[in-house]
Amino acid sequence: MKRTNTQKNNKTVSANDKKVKRRAVIFNRLIFDIIVFLIFIVFGTILLNNSFKFNSEKITKYNEKSNLDYKVYLLKNDFYEQSYLGKDMLYVASLIDNVTIDFDYAFQSENNENINFTYSIAATLSISNTLNTKSYFVKTYKLLDDKKISMVDASVQNIHEQIKIDYQHYNMLANSFKNQYGLDTESKLTVYMIVNKKNGEDTNFVMDNDSIMNIAIPLSERAVDISLDYKEINETRNIVEKQNIALRSIIMFGISIIFIILALIMMIKAMRNFNKLLKKKSVYDKYVGKILKEYDRLIAESTTLMSFDDKEIIKINKFTELLDIHDNLQKPIMYYSVIEHESCYFYINNDNVIYILAIEKADLEEQNNEKQI
Repeated sequence: MKRTNTQKNNKTVSANDKKVKRRAVIFNRLIFDIIVFLIFIVFGTILLNNSFKFNSEKITKYNEKSNLDYKVYLLKNDFYEQSYLGKDMLYVASLIDNVTIDFDYAFQSENNENINFTYSIAATLSISNTLNTKSYFVKTYKLLDDKKISMVDASVQNIHEQIKIDYQHYNMLANSFKNQYGLDTESKLTVYMIVNKKNGEDTNFVMDNDSIMNIAIPLSERAVDISLDYKEINETRNIVEKQNIALRSIIMFGISIIFIILALIMMIKAMRNFNKLLKKKSVYDKYVGKILKEYDRLIAESTTLMSFDDKEIIKINKFTELLDIHDNLQKPIMYYSVIEHESCYFYINNDNVIYILAIEKADLEEQNNEKQI
């Protein structure tokens, strides 16, 4: 039976009214979900904050000191009866056998702490221009590999290391460079110990820095009036302790977690309702768009509708049936949009016979609602 225009319009109005009412219900649910979410998240955050105790920041002082001592051991000679000379003297380079350096490092904190120390000793040979002190040659030698020592629940830590420097070896390298290239140079060997400090596990402060003590030994082929220049450490610094966090009430903490979980549930519900309110393609647009996309090579779009007068009209119920007719007759499938986003025709004109498929939004929505029910 042919459906009248009045019936179609009434069905369309009825479907629109249902749609408006449904969107109003979803909107009200969204507002409710947002309000409940805010209540849960506010109370949950307050309870979570009150369930912990935060301690204030604390500053602890610590002191570092170093002591450098060295002995200059001599080759056999006709002048010096002793085997070595002490520090802060003048030395004849041609009589120097080796230099023995004692590195002493002391760390002291106001409170007992856990600190990991890593230290090593190296020497850098540098040969530079006498006019502008720019370097011709620089090379570093590792004299002592990394060593580790830990201060556990203590306030004092001492490190002592002794290293022997083969003075003649490095002096010969510097003299050889100078003589081979005929340059006016200044050379020195800088011996240094690096102490790195890091806080241990389960400590309240952050420490990660280096302390360096060094001694510079001049090198020269004219080994007269040679003195040793050294640098020690004597510094006082601060350790900034982190805030301690302690659980004040496990019951309050548990309740806060429940509130937060409920807030997350309400947030998910609100997001779902919000997505439902977003404008989506209607069932009609999806259905017609799919046909036009999949069978675009078979379909010709028309901007005007041909006259159906004196034509035999054969109504088709499914697009697949129209495809079968196309295959049999080898006639193009025409597409005409009657009302944009509302209704359209797909038809085949075969002389005096019109095979037509009418698609209407109201019919598709009604079928879709019946499926959901």
